[in-house]
Amino acid sequence: MFKFHSTVSRRDFMKGLGLGVAGIGAASATAPVFHDLDEAASSPKAVLKRGWYVKERDYGDLTIELDWSLIKRRDLRGYSNWDFPTLMFSYPGGPQAFQQHLHDQATAVTAKAKEIWPNYKGPTTRDYALSNSFWASAYSNSGYVLNANQFGMKTTAPAPRPQDISMPVWQGTPEENTAMIRAVFSLVGLGPMIGTTMLDEKTQNFIWEYNGKGVTGGDPQYGNKRIIIDPDISESYSNDTSFHIPTSHKYVIATHNLSCDEYIRTGLSGAGPYGTEEMSYARVAYAKSIVEQFIRGLGYNVAYGHDLQAATPWDIWSGVGEHCRMGQITGSPELGGLMRTHAVFYTDLPLEITKPIDAGFAKFCETCGTCADTCPVGAISPRGVDRNWDSNCGQDWANDKQAGGNEVMYNMPGFKGWRCNSFACAFTPCGSACKGNCPFNTIADGSFVHSIVKSTVATTPIFNSFFTSMEGVLHYGKQDKDPETWWSNPDAWHIYGTNPNNLHQ
Repeated sequence: MFKFHSTVSRRDFMKGLGLGVAGIGAASATAPVFHDLDEAASSPKAVLKRGWYVKERDYGDLTIELDWSLIKRRDLRGYSNWDFPTLMFSYPGGPQAFQQHLHDQATAVTAKAKEIWPNYKGPTTRDYALSNSFWASAYSNSGYVLNANQFGMKTTAPAPRPQDISMPVWQGTPEENTAMIRAVFSLVGLGPMIGTTMLDEKTQNFIWEYNGKGVTGGDPQYGNKRIIIDPDISESYSNDTSFHIPTSHKYVIATHNLSCDEYIRTGLSGAGPYGTEEMSYARVAYAKSIVEQFIRGLGYNVAYGHDLQAATPWDIWSGVGEHCRMGQITGSPELGGLMRTHAVFYTDLPLEITKPIDAGFAKFCETCGTCADTCPVGAISPRGVDRNWDSNCGQDWANDKQAGGNEVMYNMPGFKGWRCNSFACAFTPCGSACKGNCPFNTIADGSFVHSIVKSTVATTPIFNSFFTSMEGVLHYGKQDKDPETWWSNPDAWHIYGTNPNNLHQ
């Protein structure tokens, strides 16, 4: 053995971590065998892609409990999480309570920032300039997303169909088509976690029956439309009251673009804190438009829209990630909470089906709670609150207007898990601090320690409390330097803000 090899055994390594004999035995039964640390570092099992510990489950077999008698297509008329007037009048206690809530949110964010960065002096002119430049380009404020991420891009020069250029319709196997889609998605900034699944009798319940007041696209006409899964058409279309998805669009693609992994960790800075959010909406709008025209050019059809569905059901169903304590997002074993704006496509292009996964993410969330500790307004269920059926918004499911009540629900029934308190979360100027502090956000830098930790989480959950404590010391998911240091750290200035190692397929 070369003299530079470490000769620490796995048993001694575990003992050094303070783990008992029982823990060592449990880990030995599941962990890969390494003779020394250099061998571990060079093992394929140490590569942070979709690791050996990420187990595929059968189609429809998720790591959360579902009650299909409660899962139905949701009527979101009267709902909006981001339309200020709608939320103000839906807020418990009405407009006056909502105004007080906004004041309390800002105070809480400032206090949390002071707690994490005691010497931080607050945002400067350049911080406001950067964040406000993103705001100017997002939501209803520019043409970037005015129409492009709502039900198809308007263009005066759509991609020609194959017959228009004397070419045959593209013919490929589902496996070839899926690889092709992944290539194009990568090119335009979507992924790398991409799931493909089916629109069937069960999963059609993930699509809203009526959408809420649409604001991501900026045009109120998009809101409160009925979404019809239509057997009589081959291409999607919309009118003043409805949006139609052909039943032939039975293949579903679920993915996201990625957060700015260093910049998002500065969200509590208070500098018009939605910077990574707005930039993400503009980028995903562009990417969706390119995908739409590409599939058209192959000779197939596609439908998409940001306000057609929630992201998380499709993510979990297709194996993009797992349910997590944050509730409103999906946890990725590779990317943690760094997946940003969702992109869901319904198409008639035949695709290979990916399966749900079990990487121990949801199980780890049971003992972790780092996101809840980070949230300045208590919108996330804290450590000690187990998965449950509650709304977590102070609302009673029995008063759901779809169950004969008179109230629009701000969460969805039908799964045993965690739900974000949407009333507490909405308009909080925290810049998605919860997402930026997930311990699974460790950059895929080839470090075998990160891979071993994640694989142990997946296979030996008795260590989860220990790893949670270790995260509290080492802060894998956090940026301990205050937000001002981002400006002087070239290592954080990645293209599109995303570390290249997180883009590996």
